[in-house]
Formats: sequence, C-alpha cells, structure tokens
Amino acid sequence: MKFGIIGCRHGHIEEFIREMLELGHSFIGICEREGRLAPALAEKYGALLTEEPEDIWKQNPDIIGSSAVNNQKIHVLEECAARGVHFMVDKPIVTCREGLQKAEAIIKEGRIQVGMQLTERYNPGIVALKRAIAAGELGKLIGFTIMKPHKLSPASRDAWHFSRKENGGLVVDLMIHDFDLLRWFTGSEIAALSGYMQIGNWEGYPDFPDDARVLVKMADGSTASLQSDWWTPAAYPCYGKGMIICTGTRGKCIVHTTGDPLLYPGHGSFAQLTTAEKEWGILPDPEISGTLTGDFLDRIAGKPGLLTGEDILRASEAAILADEQVEVIRRN
Repeated sequence: MKFGIIGCRHGHIEEFIREMLELGHSFIGICEREGRLAPALAEKYGALLTEEPEDIWKQNPDIIGSSAVNNQKIHVLEECAARGVHFMVDKPIVTCREGLQKAEAIIKEGRIQVGMQLTERYNPGIVALKRAIAAGELGKLIGFTIMKPHKLSPASRDAWHFSRKENGGLVVDLMIHDFDLLRWFTGSEIAALSGYMQIGNWEGYPDFPDDARVLVKMADGSTASLQSDWWTPAAYPCYGKGMIICTGTRGKCIVHTTGDPLLYPGHGSFAQLTTAEKEWGILPDPEISGTLTGDFLDRIAGKPGLLTGEDILRASEAAILADEQVEVIRRN
C-alpha cells in the first residue's frame, strides 16, 4: 500500500513511517508548511517534501498518517473520509467536543479505518500487568495510580504546544493514554471523574496548563488517580519517571513505564509483582507479537484489531470530558 503524511509536527509519527516501511509499504512523502521535523524526516527517508496537500493526494494514497497541530488533525481526518482513505494519527485525534462528534460520525460510518498511536498497549511492562490481571493473579481490581510526568524543554517546542486551544492541554494530550489503559485493564467504562488543573506556573507561558490531577470511578467500582505534569527537571536522565500502581484483592503490581534509569540503568519498561503466592520480584519481559501499525493494517484487511475505532472514541471522549470538568487553578 501507498502512504503519505499530511501534517508533521510531532516526532511520534516517525514510528508509523518506520513500521510501514519495515512491512514493505511505499512512502509517498510528507506535506507540511512549518517546523523543523518534516524536512528532517523527508531527508532521513528520502521522501518527497511538499507544502501542498494535493501533491500527496494526486498519488492516490491508501493511508494518510498525521501528527499535525492537534486541533488541525480533525480536518485531515475529514478529508480522508471524503476521499475514502484510511487514517493513522498521533494522539490526540481531537481537542474539543465538536471535533469528537465529527470523528465519531466518521468512525461509526465505517467507510475508512481510523488508527491512533495509543502505543501504551505495546509497552512491555504494561502488557505484563494486563496479562497478570487477565490471569486473575491480582484478584478483584481495587484501583490504579497512574503517573505521567514529562520534561517541557520549552526551547524545543513550537508555539502551538503552549496554546490550550491548539494543543488541547495536558489532560487531552497526555491523559488520553491513561483513559485508554483503564478501559483495557478493567474491561469497564469510565463512570465519573473530577479533578484539578493548574495553569500559569511556567514563567512566560501564562495560559499553559502544567499540572493536572484527576480522580476516576470505573463502572465496575474500581477507582484511579491520574497525574500528569510538565515539571520533570531538565537534568533528569529520561523524559519523566512514569509509573502505574495496580492494587487488587490478591496482590499489587508496579509498572515502571519508562523504566527507572536511576535504579536500573539501561532497563526499559518493566513490572514488579507480589501476590499471596509470589514474592516481590520483576516479571519477565512478555513476548509481544505485532506492532500498533500492523494491528491497524489488520483492521484495514477486515481482521480483528487490538485497538478499535470504539476504543479511540471512548478514550478521546473521556479526555474531553475530563478537560471540561477539571477545576482550573490559575497561578499567575
């Protein structure tokens, strides 16, 4: 199949490009008018770089990928739907309820397949936790704590990143992963949520959301505490110390989602588990077959997928709802 990129403003899209090429598909090129990323990727992969979307469309792509400015992605999706072209997008797919309604109509119509880079479902430590839950090792699920701190590195960010309208804010941009995982872990839907979001702590960025804490109740009665921020110090050895703590009636599992470079140098994501029968220890890395892109291509071929269009909609809906309901605390 032939694929191209329309909108290239975040590096996550390279994973899609690389996986498509590894699977033997043909790269048409990249359309982007701004930023440094698109020229760098076009040079790296020997691809066309253009500022005109029609230069991509006229080559009749089968799939379009996008990491456009977050609030512009819905426009690329609408064009793909009009042309009958499948769409793979970096998260988030939408930043507001109006965009969500448009995306829902397209996905439920079913004319094209829509994929999103919710890559946590292929994170080894997270897969190990999911399998422990499915095997009943933790018993009945009581609750989760999910922490997702990030470095900001303002000098490396484009202006749109600091606009809540364009970026969506850290609840929409970062916590969408967590809402997807809660549904995946529990097999249940999000029933209620509330929280707080701080804005204006970063000097020079008075309208930038920099810290959010959200409490979630799932329909099965389990609960979760979610925390995301842009306050990982620049000197920290990775982008942030991500962690998931899962508590059940028979055990507890802690997933170090980005590893812990201070305690375990060179070790990526991993899970630690203890139960009534097992002493505290690191779970072996699980065997993971396939990739997020391969899963998306399976859906295009009419096969069942690990991540469905419904999953994308429900995670996006929860992120939008949380962003609407958090109490904003302005600190400037």
